[in-house]
Amino acid sequence: MNEACYIQVIVPLRLEWTPWYKAPRPVPEGTRVAVVFAHRTYTGVVFKTAAAPGIDTSKVQDILRIQDELAPVSPEELQFWEFISDYYLCTLGEVYKAAYPAGKLLSEQKAANILERLRQRLAIREEALNKKHKDSVRERLQAERDAIAGQIEALTRVPATRSGRQKTAGRKPVLLTGNGRTEVYLSLCRHALEQGLNVLVLTPEIAAGEQLTTVFEEAFPGQVHSVNSHITEARRRRVAEDVRCFGAQIVIGARSALFLPFSRLGLIIVENEQDMLFKQTEPAPRYNARDTAVVLGRIHGADVVLGTPSPSLESYHNVLTGKYLQEANECPSTSMTIIDVAAEKRKNGMCGPLSRKLIAAAANAGGPVALIRGWEKPDELIELAGRMLEGVETDILTLQQARLSDLGRYSLVAVLQADALFPPDDFRADERAVQALAMLREQCSGAFIVQTAKPGHPVFSSFESIYPQLLKERKQFDLPPFTRLIDTNFGGLKERLTLMPDHSMAQKKQDLRARAIAFEKKSGGRARVTIDVDPIV
Repeated sequence: MNEACYIQVIVPLRLEWTPWYKAPRPVPEGTRVAVVFAHRTYTGVVFKTAAAPGIDTSKVQDILRIQDELAPVSPEELQFWEFISDYYLCTLGEVYKAAYPAGKLLSEQKAANILERLRQRLAIREEALNKKHKDSVRERLQAERDAIAGQIEALTRVPATRSGRQKTAGRKPVLLTGNGRTEVYLSLCRHALEQGLNVLVLTPEIAAGEQLTTVFEEAFPGQVHSVNSHITEARRRRVAEDVRCFGAQIVIGARSALFLPFSRLGLIIVENEQDMLFKQTEPAPRYNARDTAVVLGRIHGADVVLGTPSPSLESYHNVLTGKYLQEANECPSTSMTIIDVAAEKRKNGMCGPLSRKLIAAAANAGGPVALIRGWEKPDELIELAGRMLEGVETDILTLQQARLSDLGRYSLVAVLQADALFPPDDFRADERAVQALAMLREQCSGAFIVQTAKPGHPVFSSFESIYPQLLKERKQFDLPPFTRLIDTNFGGLKERLTLMPDHSMAQKKQDLRARAIAFEKKSGGRARVTIDVDPIV
């Protein structure tokens, strides 16, 4: 009688432990298995194997079956999941659920069922060919057999190997600042593809990804995949198969693209790395895609490039401490004209929120104008712009709308209330104001005007000028990047914890988890507990 093989299996649930099961034969880590947990059936992933689980083996359930028809999870994926679980204080089950959501699992199972039916049809054709037939019938059967065999071959590709390429340890991420970064990206991608390596390009939102996809498809036709929430699960599965089985592929996507099963990942590009949209807030895992991309590159031995018009303070600090390298892409940018609103008011130079200087510049722009509003009421601003800018094509945008718009088509872009960019109650306000203005400037092809009541504020200078002062303040008040902030929400009771660099994260995680378990148990599972980490990589 065969001795039982004990395995730990990750299931897509928020569990503080990884359950044990018995398998009929040894199975490697990463294998998919069907298991029952709490009377429900799940597709799990073998996490660890051991001769004995260290618990009462009489209580260990048998797995239902080994799902050989589903592609295994790679060691790199499991290592990546472990990092996210440990660093962002969530469970492995939550990470697995994010990497393989229910729709993706269903799509994979449908593909496996199709493969099984194709094999059955192939067996029928093979059996038929062993009998005597007319030449015409035999030719038809052979053609059908070859067509089915081709379909099976396409669905059972052998995953790509590294072809002797070794993972490179110690390669530092590069912070690429300045304008005109796309040409640099194309050059780096060309080099990676020539080596048969895959490339991951992360963007903070879908619109930015679609713009980059258009550029990359022109440069690398047939090698670019776009991954976002707009594509179907079937399409996402085909992209996953391509990057698992082939090299020389480019994937452009948002946060979730990090969880694709890359086998020959040679380059990761994070465009607009400073963007707050890279942070996943709900549901868990609450990770930062920029920071986890750096770790994913480390796991695969891939180059990592963080591109930005004005970097995050964390990345800038990592350059100063030697964790990252910095390269400045010298490309001319649009100049920024500052209009002092307070001074204009004193000399009757304001017509409501529009300065007379701005009105004159818009009239002479010779093309469409974009006004980015702050605190102004949109209806009143539209009516005023219609009167003061009569005959000028004018669009009223919020900052978020401006982010997603093609500002290059405007002859003039103006920020009406720049003071709205840095509210006093946010310690990141000055940093984000610098980044927002740099991003808008980068997208402009015409004039760029900023109205403000504080023209001497440091945010209107370059990040090189203001960041040293911001770092000094952050260090003085124990704020990131010199500390880690952990926001907890225990059933509506919110608390912010500050973790100093010399404190044990493992101990903090253990304490928070124990507190969360006790709280949920006391509330009978009704109260919601969330833990959000603002990290440093």
